Amino acid sequence: MKFSCSKTDLQNAITLCLKAVSSKTPMAILEGIFFQAYDSRLVLNTTDLEISIKTEVPAFIETDGEVVLKAGLISDIIRHLPGEDVFFEKDDLHQLKIDCLQASFTIKGQSAEEFPDFPEIEEAYSFQMKAGVLKNMIRGVISSVADNENIPILKGVKTEIEEDQIKMVALDGYRLAIRKGKIETPISSPISVIVPGKALNELYRLMGDDEELVVVRFSEAQIYFKVGPTEFVTRLLEGDYFNYEQIIPKEKNNDITIERQDFLDAVERAALLARVGKNNLIKMDFNENQLQITSNADLGDVFETVPIDNIGTPMRIAFNSKYVIDALKVIEEERLRIHLTTAAGPAVLRTTETDEEGDFLYLILPVRMSDL
Repeated sequence: MKFSCSKTDLQNAITLCLKAVSSKTPMAILEGIFFQAYDSRLVLNTTDLEISIKTEVPAFIETDGEVVLKAGLISDIIRHLPGEDVFFEKDDLHQLKIDCLQASFTIKGQSAEEFPDFPEIEEAYSFQMKAGVLKNMIRGVISSVADNENIPILKGVKTEIEEDQIKMVALDGYRLAIRKGKIETPISSPISVIVPGKALNELYRLMGDDEELVVVRFSEAQIYFKVGPTEFVTRLLEGDYFNYEQIIPKEKNNDITIERQDFLDAVERAALLARVGKNNLIKMDFNENQLQITSNADLGDVFETVPIDNIGTPMRIAFNSKYVIDALKVIEEERLRIHLTTAAGPAVLRTTETDEEGDFLYLILPVRMSDL
């Protein structure tokens, strides 16, 4: 095995592959990156048995071959090399020599015989969508994915595709996030799957150019994404997702319109004290044309006002400030609507354009006043 490539290209590929390297595994082979040089291609592959990543690096291949290298070690070596052109040569004992200007390393590799094959997707459905759309959807729901081992299904994102529309849903028992988008190649039959939130979070970091098309394929147990030269496969979660639609109020007693950035700024300031108090708690008083936000703790208190348009009666309601901030940070619209029912009922954040969900919907459960 003998090849050469660019340090920058290889470092970028290794960074991508590290996202699927297993750090806690009885299988030492999974702590490595599988390097394959063949057919004038250099391919890198990693897996933790839940997520698998494969990507290509432009390279000049003199002799085909393969080897598994300790992920952390090869990453550190490549990052610290002094030049741009890097030369590699492996012997029959899986030792790899790395040369770059005045630096020369020889490191021990492993045989690739025990490295798991990259998953083959038995394609049932396939479509394409823009990376920018997929990134916005993931960013919009990921903070609402549960981190609860007791309810593993909530560690996933329910993903529904019908014709040219895609919807992602996440909930953690305290909040619900819904995002909608459009795919470029409509499908003939509806799909509903549950994708692990952890995998979507890693996929988000792989994507670059918003206009680049992402290829998506489903099988019964796995989902596949291809972004440029990088392939990403993860297992789907099994089980029935919660009926999220039943927790969205059908009626509203208050219909409030507010500037998103003003609202976010005020909540973030109030949260400075809320996070040293109880439950990150902030109280909101919705009046006819003004929202008053208060928070207090042993260290002091804060009072904020934000202009609003409120169709409804005055209402006081309390929230965990973190949940409000998480939602407001991922909404792109300058203005939004807040629908309230009672002080004990959820707040629903929607687009100002319509009473329907639009491209997004966020639901946040309040902190009951009796619990304070």
